[in-house]
Amino acid sequence: MQQPMYYYRKRSEEEQSKISKRKWKSTLIESQIERIKKNNVSVIQFKIASYNILSPKLLEDNFYLYENLDKSYLEWQYRRRNILKELKKLNAHIFCFQELEEQEYESFFREKLVKMGYLSVYNKRGCQKVDGCCIAFKKNFFDLEKQINVNYFVPGVEVLSKENIGIILLLKFKSAFSSCSNLHSEPKFLCVATTHIVYNPKRGDSKMAQLQLLLANIDRIAFKKSSIIQNQLVTEYHPIVLCGDFNFTNDSKIYEFLTKAHLENYKLLNRADLSGQKLDFKNYIPIGKCLIPEWLGISDQSQFKPVIDSRNLRLLLDKSNLNQVIKEGSFGTDIISHSFDFKSAYPHKDENGIAEITTCIRDFRKSVDFIFFHSEAKSNFQREIGQESNKLHLLARLELFNENECKNLFIPNKNYSSDHFMVAAKFYLT
Repeated sequence: MQQPMYYYRKRSEEEQSKISKRKWKSTLIESQIERIKKNNVSVIQFKIASYNILSPKLLEDNFYLYENLDKSYLEWQYRRRNILKELKKLNAHIFCFQELEEQEYESFFREKLVKMGYLSVYNKRGCQKVDGCCIAFKKNFFDLEKQINVNYFVPGVEVLSKENIGIILLLKFKSAFSSCSNLHSEPKFLCVATTHIVYNPKRGDSKMAQLQLLLANIDRIAFKKSSIIQNQLVTEYHPIVLCGDFNFTNDSKIYEFLTKAHLENYKLLNRADLSGQKLDFKNYIPIGKCLIPEWLGISDQSQFKPVIDSRNLRLLLDKSNLNQVIKEGSFGTDIISHSFDFKSAYPHKDENGIAEITTCIRDFRKSVDFIFFHSEAKSNFQREIGQESNKLHLLARLELFNENECKNLFIPNKNYSSDHFMVAAKFYLT
């Protein structure tokens, strides 16, 4: 039996009164921070946030999900004022947005962000959609070096038939914000990527294919250099922060692929179970074939083959590498992988082992919004030789509510103007 609207209003407002304001949760003690500062020439601190702000059009198209909520808090004029207050209060160096409508970006948010000291880039979802992703960064803190707008729609490829997108930027820190006074030190860069992966819980194969396409493009823009040291191929990347609404959960196979950098026997996996959204699909439909056709040039290692061939050629042109065997990308194997060592800024459970929540939509209360960061090579050799430069240290995260606190919380509401909570983290770059 469906509960009347006043029931949801009352329960939600009661729960809000019990929930404390979100606070920053430190991950490094002060002594560790001081040690980092003492042992490194240059230290930079910055904040980054990711926020699915709930497109007004998507709210309208899926109004059955919100019909029992207080209508006054669903009005876009109210919601966008609240969202802007959140942004000003957090004052992050970088904001990543999902479900930001193009018209709202052009007529409202871009101007507001400029007044707050940000430059921004936008990528719209396909021709028939109204929303997209946006990255805004403080113009007195960063210079924009490179940009890639990633569009996951590829005609004729069934697993890439949805109009989802991503944005990848390579930002250079302005020298004034480094604690280093040495004018001859190398400039520091940060690769920032955001995405909104397809929602459909039945199509875990599409989610995985979109993620591989994103990772291949991150590999292009974040690449620093390759070298052969003691018969090992060592590839260096700039530090990376990847965030967004991924539409898979932290206990899913796709999350495992992203954080462990490989997934074996993936063709046997049920595509409806890959995302962890668990809507009790009974049919077993294995992926059964390669996710991405070879003609697209993306290998099982989530890299563009022409890009890797070019890097390898440059290595072979170095006479000192003539006798080395350089691995090429493979296609059609039972293992997919990538080159990054992604860690999550959030543990996904609080101190009592209760799951953290980033979205509350009716009975669905899960974490699907993440901040991942990569700061060092995956190879054991590179760790052994102590390459510590360009390393990201997670300093703090903006606390999330747990599953119990969200049990009777319904959003959007008076205080939270999306059906997702913002996620945010503080980092030190050494």
